Amino acid sequence: MPYHRRAVFSKDVSGLAERHVDRLPDTVSNIRNRRRRIDDESLRLIDDLTNRSLDPMFSDATLVHDRRGPLQVWMSRLLVFFICLAVGLAGTVIVRELHTDPRSKIREKLISQVEAETREYNSTNDKIAKLRSQMDSLSAQVGGDAVNPTADRDNLLNGFTKVEGEGISISLANPIAATDSAGSNDSDNDNIRVITDVDLQQFVSKLWAAGAEAISINGYRVGVQTSVRTAGTTILVGLNSIQSPYMITAIGDTNVLQTDMSSSEQKDLYGTLNKAGIHPQVSKEHMITMSSTAGTPDLSYAKRSE
Repeated sequence: MPYHRRAVFSKDVSGLAERHVDRLPDTVSNIRNRRRRIDDESLRLIDDLTNRSLDPMFSDATLVHDRRGPLQVWMSRLLVFFICLAVGLAGTVIVRELHTDPRSKIREKLISQVEAETREYNSTNDKIAKLRSQMDSLSAQVGGDAVNPTADRDNLLNGFTKVEGEGISISLANPIAATDSAGSNDSDNDNIRVITDVDLQQFVSKLWAAGAEAISINGYRVGVQTSVRTAGTTILVGLNSIQSPYMITAIGDTNVLQTDMSSSEQKDLYGTLNKAGIHPQVSKEHMITMSSTAGTPDLSYAKRSE
């Protein structure tokens, strides 16, 4: 055990006896030893990091010399380059696929199907029109061109015959704000009032009530079974899609139609549209030509009454 002697240069050293350091209690010595051991471990870690930063296994690996030739080195570099290039391209493609909207592909597919059905529908209507003209020519050849006033009147009213005459035209267009905000946020577009199928239905109903004999919207004839409705954000006249601006033409008494469809007679309708920035324009037309409706309705339940 450690001990302490008196200093030899003291003048009273000859009269003093030796004094030894008493043994420390076991608890105190254990605490000191434990603290010393903790301090030693910390210092050993610092010493290893400072003086022996390289692991012995890695230091042994440095003894092996690289005996590859320049060709092998450049081939390895090219191989690593192409692998990195392939991984980068694959990651780019994956990121682009993740950022694309999966609904856009479905939407494009549905649009293509609708366009194909529309083309087929138009083609069928053209065939029907050609067959009808052939039937008329054949009837004229065999003497079947006798005038039937009832049939002619029904065909004119139902829209099965091409017609022409004087009338009026009503032009409608969405407000300019709707066009300017087409690329902005959808929440902004929802607050903008645009022309709907209900607005066109109101104009068509009021024209029929005013005495119109034939009506068309953007060149599509409105017959007895022609619907004006909305499919998504598109307005359909029958199966034909139309967009702003909308042109409603009606054949009939020009003065009566213009008076009944003026803003003074239709205050509520025009007032609602004017507040939204929609200003209908009514003008007289000296000659309007309208084609027949797309198809002839098939009567399954209606019969002539006795």
